[in-house]
Amino acid sequence: MLKRLVRPLVPPPVLHAWRRYTAARIDRRFSGSTPAEVFATVYREGLWGATADGEYCSGTGSHEDAIVRPYLAGVRAFLAEFPGLSVGVDLGCGDFHVGSQLVGSFREFIAVDVVPELIERNAREFRHPHTSFRCIDIVGEELPRADVAFLRQVLQHLSNAQVVAVVPKLYQYRWLVVTEHLPSSLSFQANRDKPIGPGVRERFGSGLVLTAPPFNLRASEQRQLCTVACSAGTIQTIAYRMASQRPASNGK
Repeated sequence: MLKRLVRPLVPPPVLHAWRRYTAARIDRRFSGSTPAEVFATVYREGLWGATADGEYCSGTGSHEDAIVRPYLAGVRAFLAEFPGLSVGVDLGCGDFHVGSQLVGSFREFIAVDVVPELIERNAREFRHPHTSFRCIDIVGEELPRADVAFLRQVLQHLSNAQVVAVVPKLYQYRWLVVTEHLPSSLSFQANRDKPIGPGVRERFGSGLVLTAPPFNLRASEQRQLCTVACSAGTIQTIAYRMASQRPASNGK
């Protein structure tokens, strides 16, 4: 309660600097940790927030109506253009609050996360005859086959080296729907590196862009589905029609 009362009184530059410092300190804490260790801690300690009943929470980006509603509208309208898409996979499904609302668009839906306890909880809470839950590290393990893969505010928490490891695996999908937190300025420097952790690149004026170096994702078509302004920057969703063949050496 005290934080809510004090926050409006703090000058925006001071508040932004404090957020940058806090996020950087938290990211340094996870140096050398595996994705499973990092995100298990993030959920256990509520670093992305917590629900009233103390359940797992993937943060305001997965629960704030002003962010989730436009995303679902844009993605559903996009999927409706392609009725032949039968399998969807949510890579980094988190608490599955958003992914659970896309299940009906597919004949089969696969939800993936790296935290075993979170996957077990999701399997109990979101029972559906055509939905399965799998504990997979998208950086180090093989990804499930599907027509459409969703990466919703997932890659932004990884280091550049980890994203580079994921990108070649994405060419198996017909469509890739990626959501990232980006700075408001259109002239930001893309893909500045960061350690794995709950924070994102926006805090130092950067954002993750898969088609830019060092990731160099190649797509035969790119469609912007949704852009939502938030308290710090924008949240942008882009659908990539993947190239028919994976390029050698990650597009180089």
